[in-house]
Amino acid sequence: MKIAILGAGISGLTVGRKLSDDGYDVKLFEKLSNPGGLATTRMTDGYVFDIYGGHVFNSRHKEIIDWIFELLPKEKWNFLVRNAKILFKGGLVSYPFELSLCELPPDDAVNAAYDFILSQNGEEPVNFRDWLVWNFGRSIADFYMLPYNSKIWNYPLEEMGTTWMRGKMPLPEKKEILMSFLMKDPSERKMPHSTFYYPFKGGIQTMVNAIADNLNIVCNFEINKIIKENNLWFINDEGPFDYIISTIPLPVLNRALGDLLPTNIKNAISDLKYNGLNTFLCKMPTTDISWMYVPESKYRMHRMGCQGALSPYATPGEDSSGVVEIIGDRLTLDDNFIFDEKYVPKDLKLEKVIDREYTEFAYVIHDKNHTKNTTLIKEYFNEISNFDLLGRFATWNYNNMDLCMRDAFILFDKIVKISK
Repeated sequence: MKIAILGAGISGLTVGRKLSDDGYDVKLFEKLSNPGGLATTRMTDGYVFDIYGGHVFNSRHKEIIDWIFELLPKEKWNFLVRNAKILFKGGLVSYPFELSLCELPPDDAVNAAYDFILSQNGEEPVNFRDWLVWNFGRSIADFYMLPYNSKIWNYPLEEMGTTWMRGKMPLPEKKEILMSFLMKDPSERKMPHSTFYYPFKGGIQTMVNAIADNLNIVCNFEINKIIKENNLWFINDEGPFDYIISTIPLPVLNRALGDLLPTNIKNAISDLKYNGLNTFLCKMPTTDISWMYVPESKYRMHRMGCQGALSPYATPGEDSSGVVEIIGDRLTLDDNFIFDEKYVPKDLKLEKVIDREYTEFAYVIHDKNHTKNTTLIKEYFNEISNFDLLGRFATWNYNNMDLCMRDAFILFDKIVKISK
């Protein structure tokens, strides 16, 4: 069986490697000049730059962990304890915010704890904005949840649903909040993904390259047209293929399939919402912080991943580096923007911009039409023989890297079952 995989990001590479190792004839097509997709690293003047935001590895699924460490041995990884902070009123509060109330100024802490105790009364809202207030109380919502989520989604929160974030956002019980209010040691608090691995050298690209090793990947390949003749698939001038796995964004697939798609499916894809991401690699003082969250609405940036804290080999000297993230359209900013508090708080003490990047497809937005549209799209593609969707922007789900790998494992098992 000849299988074409559209896109050589984490999802495409994982299913491609599994299939190739099992003897299938697999060919991957990637638009960029190297594999990796959103998990791509670039070296700039000796600095490691995960160009589409920081990607670290952890998983609750043993089969994923075992597989990755088989491809890239454990000694090649730096094991780290997550040290995430939130910039709040000029000070630092441990992440997650709602479990760190004892670090707030006393009046803010009391108001936040009091409001949370009184929260979750009445019917649970179905829009994200009202749900944040209902679930966390007015103070926590106003201090952190509403301003931060307004920035990272860049979309009206009242027009977003709520089911998507279960498993993505920590949802503590009231007892946990009260305990955190009384506790003085932040290290005792629960934190999602509290430990993780990051390659010592080469950034997350090192993991990508280990997965991609010996795969047949055609890079710099833009997919313009997909046609089907006599139950065989053709991609541009490549083919025939017995099977296609598409990991490319649905709007790109929509254009490539053209008239093969019925109008209602094309319209559903056109109605999907998403965000782009600007990233700026910056020189900064040495820190042991992993991520810095910036919820205040007066700053354009929403987060900084402290790239230099992930590995002792991430920078060429004694200094460190951080990746400033700004959601939205591509920005053409002078490098001095890092000294403008419209964009970046001076507390971060950034020194200069080293490199920058932009991606159009960074975050899926779960608007109120998301479930309706994605259900229609998936039902349609489920009826097409020998064609599967896989990955964040092909299934239009906000999945982390390890969950994309798990979905790739599941698809691999499906293909093996139907073809042998």
